[in-house]
Amino acid sequence: LKQIGAESSLGVKVNHQMKTSIDNIFAIGEIAEFNNMIWGTSSAAEEQARVLAKFMCGDPQAIYKGSVNMNLLKIKNIQLCSVGNIHVDSNNKKYEEVVLKDLTRNYYKKCIVKNGQLIGTILMGDKNEFSDFKKWIESEMELDELRDQLLRPGGKTKEPLKGKLVCSCNEVGEGNLSDALKKGCETVEALMQETGAATGCGSCKIELTAWLNQQLIEQE
Repeated sequence: LKQIGAESSLGVKVNHQMKTSIDNIFAIGEIAEFNNMIWGTSSAAEEQARVLAKFMCGDPQAIYKGSVNMNLLKIKNIQLCSVGNIHVDSNNKKYEEVVLKDLTRNYYKKCIVKNGQLIGTILMGDKNEFSDFKKWIESEMELDELRDQLLRPGGKTKEPLKGKLVCSCNEVGEGNLSDALKKGCETVEALMQETGAATGCGSCKIELTAWLNQQLIEQE
């Protein structure tokens, strides 16, 4: 695209509808630069694809606003991740930082709140809440009465990894997926919601879909 004249910098520049500077040429995924950033995750590419599909089907209100930043350290026995906006001016009264530490458990949790809305978090020692925090930040949820529940130590208890690893972000294995399938989760979306698989970087969604299709074929 750059060679045929598309405006580019870090990547090929696109607007809210994923249009490049060349008429009728669009870009999504790791090649697309939006607001001077490249959102290089599978989940961001899917979000961009949904916006582009709606726009091309005649929805002028379909716009891309950028994706939630996230980082996960995928090293065995090290639990560390961040979601959303974690860099704020501590002197700005619009922002509030809630920090929880338990040195005996090597646990650290930092939540960034702006005007009653959760906008970012850092989880260390226990990332079981990662998928929930990502969902809450993406939906721009107001904390309201959930504040005490979300901003407290510990978080929810997560099922241990069972079977062959499928999702490294949330440590979900084939055994966990099988348990969810037995509960009636017979779609990819239902499995994602129940287990947290593919709700991180999203790169395992293809493997998750293939696994589910195989299980449904075997049940016929």
